[in-house]
Amino acid sequence: MSGDFDGVADIATGALVASAVEPNAGGSVASDAGSNCLNCGTPMVGAHCHTCGQKAKVHRTLQAFGHDFVHSVLHFDGKIWRTVPLLFWNPGELTRRYIHGERAKFVSPLALFLFTVFLTFAVFNSVMPSGDAINAIVNEDDAKAQYEADQKRILKDIAKLEADKKEAIAENRSGYEWMDGEISRHQRDLKSLEEDRGKELRRTDIAGRKMELERSNLSTQIARLESDLKAAEKAGKPVDEIQNELEGDRLALKAMDNAAKALKNGKTSDEGEWTFTDVDIPGGAALNEAAKRAAKNPQLLFYKMQSSAYKFSWALIPISVPFVWLLFFWRRRFKMFDHAVFVTYSLTFMMLLTVVSAVLIRFPATEVIGGLALAFAPPIHMYRQIHHAYETSRFGAFWRMCVLSIFALTALTLFAVLIITLGVTG
Repeated sequence: MSGDFDGVADIATGALVASAVEPNAGGSVASDAGSNCLNCGTPMVGAHCHTCGQKAKVHRTLQAFGHDFVHSVLHFDGKIWRTVPLLFWNPGELTRRYIHGERAKFVSPLALFLFTVFLTFAVFNSVMPSGDAINAIVNEDDAKAQYEADQKRILKDIAKLEADKKEAIAENRSGYEWMDGEISRHQRDLKSLEEDRGKELRRTDIAGRKMELERSNLSTQIARLESDLKAAEKAGKPVDEIQNELEGDRLALKAMDNAAKALKNGKTSDEGEWTFTDVDIPGGAALNEAAKRAAKNPQLLFYKMQSSAYKFSWALIPISVPFVWLLFFWRRRFKMFDHAVFVTYSLTFMMLLTVVSAVLIRFPATEVIGGLALAFAPPIHMYRQIHHAYETSRFGAFWRMCVLSIFALTALTLFAVLIITLGVTG
């Protein structure tokens, strides 16, 4: 419950900060003819001071203070209701209109970005499971259902391998010996699964078992591709497609092995400290060393990283702007300001999409919708924003969207490195 209150507090704080950044668009307070501004002393003409912008009439009632608070949290002077629909359905038009001078009609990119950062962290703190929930013991019915699902999956894989082996023998094909090893592997998985039956399992145990099953299936796929590759080479058939798929699966297996090591070895010891196993990745030496230094207090490390991501989320903007500039550097009419507006509105949409998808994924009835939105909405949104904001051709917007998708992953990687560094060294 306290997490929910913290989430509400974050949203309110974010709105207040954003409204402080965002200038007012006007109000309904009437002015007193002939009076002077209470802030700077300038003679008043109209509802606002034409020098400093303060309203002609100020309040000193608790009711008016409450109205200002709700107004700041939910209203943004009405501009948010003009901005957010355009941000979702026609982001290119919003970006272009703001760049070309229509500022008073819309919430500024930075103000909306700041509010969305607060909103994102507030929602994730509310919907994401806590450490206690992750490590909670699975109830008996759920554990039984999970056991039966895993058992059915393994038996199905064994049956398929045995059927393939019989077919290969019947057709007098060679190179099926690898199937015996994979059948034995799945039988060991079945035995290990049987040993877990009846035990009290935590959610982390279930996750570890699922990862082991995925690794086993991936190993089988690699063995199958290796056999297909040998057969294709022997028959003189093209092998490029098989080789590409094989390399991808090998890379995926290596990544899963590293994750499995971390899951298996990154556990609390009797002394309350965490053990750590080096991960074997290119350039991982520095990461291993930093992780070892932080391993004595992983909770503190996670808190520092979360706090750094919260405080330095604005760094995504300067990190991303140069990548967008690369897509248009030969078109002199576009300035760095234009790219900054584009990036800020785009990042804001991506965070809002993540928030909506996270909430949808939490419920079984809308889980698929949330996943599909998270998978397909970002490239579509980038395409539409590029096409209309920069007035490119459809093809020009498409290839830039493809390149920008890669640039976005690069920018996120750089931001993640920044956050990890701040977390470890902070």
